[in-house]
Amino acid sequence: MTGTNRLWTLLDTFNLSDYTDRAHREGRDAMRGDAALTEQVRTLTEATAAVRKDSGALGPFARRAVETAGQFLDAQDYLLTHDKPRYEQYASVGLLRHLLRVEGNTATPAERAHVWLVFRRILEAQLEFELAALAGVTSLAKRDFSPQVARDRYLVLADIREMVPGRLGGRPVGSQWLTMPAGGRTLGEVARDRSGAAAIARLLLFPQTTCHDEVAFLAQIQLGECLFWGALLCVRQALAAIGAGDLAGATRHVRAAGQFARPLIKIFHSVRTMPPAHFHGFREQTGNASAVQCESWQMLDAHLYGVLPEKVDALETTPEVRHVLALHRPDFVPLVPVVADLGDSPAERGLRDEIVTLDQRIRAWRAFHTRQLAGRQDPGYLPAGAAASGGTSGYPYLAAQRPPRASAMERGPKRDSDHQAPSGDCKIGSR
Repeated sequence: MTGTNRLWTLLDTFNLSDYTDRAHREGRDAMRGDAALTEQVRTLTEATAAVRKDSGALGPFARRAVETAGQFLDAQDYLLTHDKPRYEQYASVGLLRHLLRVEGNTATPAERAHVWLVFRRILEAQLEFELAALAGVTSLAKRDFSPQVARDRYLVLADIREMVPGRLGGRPVGSQWLTMPAGGRTLGEVARDRSGAAAIARLLLFPQTTCHDEVAFLAQIQLGECLFWGALLCVRQALAAIGAGDLAGATRHVRAAGQFARPLIKIFHSVRTMPPAHFHGFREQTGNASAVQCESWQMLDAHLYGVLPEKVDALETTPEVRHVLALHRPDFVPLVPVVADLGDSPAERGLRDEIVTLDQRIRAWRAFHTRQLAGRQDPGYLPAGAAASGGTSGYPYLAAQRPPRASAMERGPKRDSDHQAPSGDCKIGSR
């Protein structure tokens, strides 16, 4: 029996159905005291890590399957052995990044379609979760469930569904892949699903508490991650095309990035349906998880606007995103300042218009976050007297950020002195 086969035999001892049921009925935070479970997860994590270390000898499918299991186990092991989660482990971001297949820097139509497919699958699962709770057909007794909140959130999420492009890369985004059965009771069975649909459905969402709205909160984080990564890949390709003098190609890539940015504000609308009191019901159990640690957003922000001086200290002290500082150099030209050098030819005007549209969508997202989610008085998502959890000063740090505005760049690169503060409480998503 090969080492990989031995690993699958071992992973097939992990009853994923039981683990998922416990996570939803007890909350992962309450499972930390289970010594037998912690030992089992640690053993599986170490066995998987050994195969991952020498995965170069594996075929592409086996390598992806082993990595899927490893990313899942890394997060569970961390959360079962640490009092305070961090962002990537809390929201299964490492695994999601792997399932999105964004390891490279390309953004072909097929690759963009895949990101949208993952986004759509997460969205549909959350819609089904809300609908089941409203219909009373779920066996999960969640705390702080409000039918009105669930209805409001369902309607916003349904609006987001309409923003998903109908067809990309010659492949319908609403394809049968979305509804494939996510069978398999064990971790090994789910990781070996060739379509990846089972992993998306079964391995991403494990709440720390039994609060109904925490499930929605996790799904909203993951939806945002999909959009950030999709937009980042497109912006990188746009910058490469600009460097090669291919303005038409750059315009196409920026337009695709704008498609990914369009639903962002709607995701915050869905977050806003959650009453602050419901958020306070699980905030403490999210520990040190902070969107300051969000690699996809920090990289997208830097590729759009450059590394903002106000963020340097926070990036330096946050291991997950410290590498973003590699872009903090004079020879790196981010996307938005490119507008200042564009002339008045049809190709240049077309590129300028797409950059302005992308910038406006990102700014709308940031401004809504500032006014509606990060406000100190209304709505009160940050508990009175609470400090930001991301190692920053919180609201003052965020309010100081002034990215350049694309629509003003025709007058030359300037700091946007009248821009709204970008974000708010780190738990909701300080950036």
